[in-house]
Amino acid sequence: MILITAMTTGIFTGAMRSAFSVALVAALICLSFAAAAAVSPGPVSILSLAVAIAGYNAGLIAFFGALIAFDRRRTA
Repeated sequence: MILITAMTTGIFTGAMRSAFSVALVAALICLSFAAAAAVSPGPVSILSLAVAIAGYNAGLIAFFGALIAFDRRRTA
């Protein structure tokens, strides 16, 4: 579920086409994980953060890949 949510976040952030938004959301993912780890009574798996970051990056890559593919299809 973390992967799907992060990919969706990456796709919607890419749709904004703002480098500031992309960087801000990436920072917020890390900050929200740090806040959750700080208030968690037990140990926290860093794998969840890695999956979220990988999903976010995959969503961005998928969006921009589709954007390039549709742009080339339109001009051909």
